[in-house]
Amino acid sequence: MTEENDGEINEIVQEEETNISPPLTILERIKIFLRCYWKTIILIVTPIALIPLLVTSNRPESRCAFVIIIMAVYWVTECLPMPITSLIPLILFPVFGIMSTSKTCGCYMNDTIMVFIGGLIMALAIEHCNLHMRIALGVMKYVGCSHSKLLGGLCTVTMFISMWISNTAATAMMVPIVHAILYELEKEGFGDMFIEIPDPENPGKKPEKRPTKITKAYYMSAAYCSSIGGTGTLVGTGTNLTFKGIFESTFPESPGVNFTLWLAASFPQMIINTFLTWLYLQIMYFGMFRPNSNDAKSATIGKEGEMIANQVIEEKYKALGKITFHEASTATLFVVCILLWLFRKPDFVRGWSEVITDTEIKDSLPVLFIAILMFIIPKKPTCIYACNPNPSEGLVKSSEGLVNWKIIQNKMPWGLMFLLGGGFAISQGSNASCLSKRIGDSLEPLKNLPPLLILCIVCISANTMTEFTSNAGVANIILPVVAQMSVAIKIHPMYFMIPVTLSCSYGFRLPVATPPNAIVCAAGNISTKSLILGGCIPVVYTFIVIIVLFLTYGKLIYDLDEFPSWAKSPKGGEGNSMCD
Repeated sequence: MTEENDGEINEIVQEEETNISPPLTILERIKIFLRCYWKTIILIVTPIALIPLLVTSNRPESRCAFVIIIMAVYWVTECLPMPITSLIPLILFPVFGIMSTSKTCGCYMNDTIMVFIGGLIMALAIEHCNLHMRIALGVMKYVGCSHSKLLGGLCTVTMFISMWISNTAATAMMVPIVHAILYELEKEGFGDMFIEIPDPENPGKKPEKRPTKITKAYYMSAAYCSSIGGTGTLVGTGTNLTFKGIFESTFPESPGVNFTLWLAASFPQMIINTFLTWLYLQIMYFGMFRPNSNDAKSATIGKEGEMIANQVIEEKYKALGKITFHEASTATLFVVCILLWLFRKPDFVRGWSEVITDTEIKDSLPVLFIAILMFIIPKKPTCIYACNPNPSEGLVKSSEGLVNWKIIQNKMPWGLMFLLGGGFAISQGSNASCLSKRIGDSLEPLKNLPPLLILCIVCISANTMTEFTSNAGVANIILPVVAQMSVAIKIHPMYFMIPVTLSCSYGFRLPVATPPNAIVCAAGNISTKSLILGGCIPVVYTFIVIIVLFLTYGKLIYDLDEFPSWAKSPKGGEGNSMCD
């Protein structure tokens, strides 16, 4: 081997030696391990850390608290998928002697869960026939096409659709419409969707795209109004159904929570919050009341810009074609379901359920009836061609229903069923083990504080918690405690529970707070900082509207001035000898 070759080999060896990373220190290895396995650590350490709770006080309420704290930690950290965490009571409640397997399983399939299932089937049928898109485009076509009017139409449509289908689906549906309108306006020179920001340290790098204020306003309106609209009906969001289940299991002798009263009580705050959102976004991003500002100038597109926006909406609406039998049938069943809910047992007249039977009928019956009809009624009336001798004129094969099982199987959020059931199991387990009564007794000194102050504290706490984890998860943790607090201080349970439930839905500041926030952040390239800044004001005005309206108008609906007799002895509460 020549000296020249030896020199080349030595250079290669030296280069490889220089490329070898130095060995990691113990601290660095620990950091890497924690980054990779922190969920597993929480999973294992949490129950071990709580063992002293069982050793020091091996009572039913201590064992129940052990289970609930584990679930709360797992829910907040999501070290296990949230639906799987929700199944823990099925194992630990029977093992710890808190509730039998049959009673615990009953929490996962009750009237509230069936309302959830039926409502989702109805919502998926609406999506399947594209009825929601026809409603959205029809309204936006009608309201006009200036930025202010388009934003108002977007807020209104998103709110309305979110009352009946999931907030996530409502937001996902509106995002493509927003993108199409803004893209066409940008193409014709009426404002940019994004601003390209070059990296001064790396000029060759692709510039970063940041949304303009106009883009932020449109995308944020879709996220905000879907969350607001979800509070309008019992089926609008899982948080409302969580409240219904926990309330009815904690106070089984109460009249319960029906669709009509919830709609009557929540509708005004939903409308006002949507209107305030429309105003706020215009002030914040469109330069409203600042006519000479750059924001106001960029938000003015003129008659030509309005014509372009209107053309986009018109083309999308025409692409839907004429209204089909599928859409008309789904819309009819949807309206029938609402009417059945409204007049099942209204307070102002005798309801249809009271006319036909003395047996108690709840809200799950109408929606399940409609859901079954949606599988039976065909989406194409091909049967009318049965007598036609020429099969080419329509009758070739039978039509599927308005919705089919494959759609339900693929799109139904089954995990949310488990999450709701886990919350109901926690509520019933707390009552059965007397944990609820112990918590209520410990909160009795709060009766010396003004109820309004307590209400503000619990609502702010719920709203802050929901920014970091699932709305339904927060409701499952906080509502049973709030229910027992109401009993302890002798105030109508709905006085606290309904505002807290609404507060759980109003997470506007972080992408993890709600799926709508995450969707618009990804679709509109909105930074977390921008979302936090934009969401601070909506959190304030929605809180004020909830408190003011519920303590005035809500009192008339639910008669909150007196502490009801059915709340004096809640299940597992006062009057239960096992807890004395």
